Amino acid sequence: MKKTFFATIMVALLVSCQIETTQENIIPAYSKLAGKWKLYKIVLGYPMLNGPSEIKNTYEEILEFNATSKTFSRIVDGKTTETSNFDVKPLTNGLNETNPRDAIVFTKTNTYSYLSFDEKTSSLILSQSTPIGAVLADGNSFYYQKVQ
Repeated sequence: MKKTFFATIMVALLVSCQIETTQENIIPAYSKLAGKWKLYKIVLGYPMLNGPSEIKNTYEEILEFNATSKTFSRIVDGKTTETSNFDVKPLTNGLNETNPRDAIVFTKTNTYSYLSFDEKTSSLILSQSTPIGAVLADGNSFYYQKVQ
């Protein structure tokens, strides 16, 4: 009886430790990214004086993030144009920036895009893609809304 009780307690402790470890490894940005996102506007990084500050895209672009496998696909006008593994990491841009910002790192192309979420519009905002190690001083921002 004591052995059964002890074994039951040990199994319960082991399972609870595994669940805690798994939950600690889940990055909230991955669960927020999961799914399909459709591009709906592009905000210019450095608009011309008296020029537009944003442009409407002339093509359909869908980003698909699989948070479990950490894979990414870009679909432009119905055709897959890019696939990659991805990771979410805090990065600084090197221009006197001391606080790192979340960025998506695309391993296949060795590039990154800063990422943020606008809760008011339920938008995913990605900065212009930049090679790892390069500094993005003034690029466009791409706004996506979740479609799935």
